[in-house]
Amino acid sequence: TNNDGPTSSEVNNGQYSQTGKMDTTDNPVMNISANFENTYSIYIDTKSLQNRTLTDVKDEVNDMEIYNLAKMMRNVFIPIIVFVGVFGNSVSMSVFTSNYLRRSSSSTFLVALACTDNVFLICLFLSWFDGSVDNILTSVRICQVISYLTYVSSFLSVWFVVGFTSERYIAICHPLRAKVFCTQVRERVAVVIFVMLSVVLYNFASWTTDVYTSNSITRCTYKINYIQFLNVITWVDTVVTMLIPFTLIFFMNMRVACTAATFQEKRKGCLTPRDAKRVKHRALRSKQQMRVTRTLLLVSTTFLVLNLPSHVFKLSSLISAFVNPSNAYNISMAQYFIQELSQIVLYASFSMNFFLYALYGKHFQRSLSFMYESSRLRLGCSDRIEYLERTSTLRSWT
Repeated sequence: TNNDGPTSSEVNNGQYSQTGKMDTTDNPVMNISANFENTYSIYIDTKSLQNRTLTDVKDEVNDMEIYNLAKMMRNVFIPIIVFVGVFGNSVSMSVFTSNYLRRSSSSTFLVALACTDNVFLICLFLSWFDGSVDNILTSVRICQVISYLTYVSSFLSVWFVVGFTSERYIAICHPLRAKVFCTQVRERVAVVIFVMLSVVLYNFASWTTDVYTSNSITRCTYKINYIQFLNVITWVDTVVTMLIPFTLIFFMNMRVACTAATFQEKRKGCLTPRDAKRVKHRALRSKQQMRVTRTLLLVSTTFLVLNLPSHVFKLSSLISAFVNPSNAYNISMAQYFIQELSQIVLYASFSMNFFLYALYGKHFQRSLSFMYESSRLRLGCSDRIEYLERTSTLRSWT
């Protein structure tokens, strides 16, 4: 296990990964994303003992404190994020596959998103457990599967967000085309296409990953002879999972927000008591559409906000490595801490959706309440009359 911090001699003589274990290579590839358990070189000035000043010693002590703080932060927050996220995503999948929301807008994308988020969180937990508690990823095959699933799930997560954001964009900004493009069949086809694309695009993870043993500790990492190839892949992955989807989500969210605000203003100005009955049904449907739009807009915007710090750090590091290759892996402990913090914020994005649905999604709240009351009835905690009394209020919601 690695529950204690590194000794000063270890820090002065080696390179460390995020988990604090000694790396087996001299120049690890800088893949600063949620796709791999990121590897960093923490360089401390290796002056001889007699040439060190009091300032040098104080700097090393401060670096050790920052390192231990970052490690404690990972050990506390990652298990919480994983367990809360897996539970919330599982409940979300149950709700969106229930009879109440199965045919609702974007339900296929939301079920697929919850599923892939759970896959990512499980892989994250295994990587964290291997680095912080016990060495478990010692098999080459398991190492390759974890690496592959992490790449695939992180790609699918962002593109499923693009998928339901696109549906909201079409439904609000191009309503005449909604009946053609916003159908469950097309949703399922899109999900299958995204899955097939990710399976092909990230197949390299199965043959560029290996396990290395150093000081009786086995680590799952990349093959050193593929380092240049992986550097190119990191740039491609940045474009595919960050630049393109972020641009699309931001553009579509802005259009949806502006169009929805304009629509609401026009509706308020046009409705009068005399024509209220004539447009009541249409207004009700519009109100329901706005509720769905507001919730999904919030989900995609939260996704952007939580992912942005890590991706900005990643992009800046890639640019810095391209401009100054000789200094590509020499980062300060402060930069390391910021990277760790931004990664934890990114991980949180995989476990936040349930709370957004539960707080702001009226249909989700109602469906969750129906499921709760139905489970009480099946378990014998309430009789049929009590069940009907409890759900009669839910059925009256609009």
